Amino acid sequence: MQSAVDGYVESVESGRTVAGRWIYAAMRRWRLDMQRTDIVMRWDEVGQIAEHFSRLTLVGDDSGRTFELHPWQLWVIANLWGWRYVEDGRRRTKLAILQVARGNGKTTLAAGLALWDLLLGDGRRVHVVANNEEQAAICLDTARTMIRRQARPDVTVLWDRIERKTEDCLMTGLPALERALDGLNPSFWIADEAAEFKGRFLTKLLTTGSKRKESLGLIITTPGANPENIYGEMVANAESILRNEIEDDSVFAALYGIDPADTPDDEAAWPKANPAMQHGQPDRVSLRRSWNTMKRSPLGRSEFLRYHCARTDENTGGWLDMQLWPGNETPDLDQLRGKPAWIGLDLSKSLDMTALMLAIPLEDGRVALKGHYWWPAAEVAQRELDYRMPVRTWAAERRITLTPGREIDYESVRATLNRLRDEYDLRAVGYDSWGSKYLVEVCEADGIPMTAYRMGIGTFGPGCQLFQNLWAGGKLVIGDDPIMRRACSEAMAQQDRNGNIRPVKSRKNCIIDPLVSAVIAIHCWGGKRASCYESE
Repeated sequence: MQSAVDGYVESVESGRTVAGRWIYAAMRRWRLDMQRTDIVMRWDEVGQIAEHFSRLTLVGDDSGRTFELHPWQLWVIANLWGWRYVEDGRRRTKLAILQVARGNGKTTLAAGLALWDLLLGDGRRVHVVANNEEQAAICLDTARTMIRRQARPDVTVLWDRIERKTEDCLMTGLPALERALDGLNPSFWIADEAAEFKGRFLTKLLTTGSKRKESLGLIITTPGANPENIYGEMVANAESILRNEIEDDSVFAALYGIDPADTPDDEAAWPKANPAMQHGQPDRVSLRRSWNTMKRSPLGRSEFLRYHCARTDENTGGWLDMQLWPGNETPDLDQLRGKPAWIGLDLSKSLDMTALMLAIPLEDGRVALKGHYWWPAAEVAQRELDYRMPVRTWAAERRITLTPGREIDYESVRATLNRLRDEYDLRAVGYDSWGSKYLVEVCEADGIPMTAYRMGIGTFGPGCQLFQNLWAGGKLVIGDDPIMRRACSEAMAQQDRNGNIRPVKSRKNCIIDPLVSAVIAIHCWGGKRASCYESE
């Protein structure tokens, strides 16, 4: 047992086993932990868990075959259950994150661990939590099949749970809803595909085992499409632990995935996200066939990166290549005061965003963009859940303005336009011709050069093409703007029969308003000419 784990650690450190940077960091942490005197590795307990797995049989394609733990799985289990404090014998790990690509058996492993905890003693409570009950049932059904084959008289297998009534033990599957956590006191919980949980649900889940002396939570997931949710925060915290920037003995993280410098077509990097690949699960031929199919579209490449390479990719929409995001340099607006500028304005309806984008051509041929955003404060908590965006956090950081009520306070937009007119040589403010007539009238009275912009694809298409050319050519300067970044990542391209394109939402609850306002601003500027829109 110990030799298998030590062999895996040594093979990763020596490079014989291909691994990503966070697994290397976890191995370094393992080595340092082995030198500590306040904790001890209980190899006997790890061996007992391995023996428990040897009595289980697999499901699916390998149905009926004995569950043989691979060295990487033994290493994970050792980190979950093996470390104990010398002083009181309590388990060190309270929260574990296993982020790994699809097809590596993480759900089957979790089902086996759930059964181990269920059978460990009296009063056990094991819960599998997922976005919906159907997803939670996958892990639960795997455990049900495994334990049913053992025909244990002390275990009752029902359609929605597993029980040991005499010992007061229970295993269930639950949806990721806050009300489902009321009254729970788990000895072990599993959060399946937790990267997709909405809102702050994970925060409440972390508190459910506080009544027990020992409670363990295991997150099993592929990376999320949204790095700004609570799971993204937990991963960032885990990375800080692995970098030795913070100390937290209670957290263990095995973050398998390809590195930032790796590309999805590099087969040599695939094992970084697929530790079971050397054992044929998944096999290289299947991954190669998946890549050949999925590489043909931006969205397909994004999904391959996320699900098979275990790396977050922002190309959820598919129009703009987010690897070209122009965020390395932030425009120095103070140095640009008095320069010619154009503005795009995308006005909102109730409970929707209003976006204003300032475009300033630079002497080197690039264009600096600076966004200003407004959102109604009414029902903002629910909108955060629906859109999976930290709107209130952005407001606290002064990235977006929350206005009272269900509609945008256009006086706030008007004040911003007047300020920008005073600071820059404002040539035109392009606005959706279907927008607020009141705002247009008062702004014109203020001396702001308002220009109606027709949003039909015949007009909007050339603006989108110009924006796309600047994006692909590295001619945009945006900097640190997570709201604009989100809009760019979630926009899909809609094309008419003449080849004109326009951005549309990739899903119902997402934002593209900042991008739309940027296209209007860029089109009103029009490139080297005064305005390609005005020349039409």
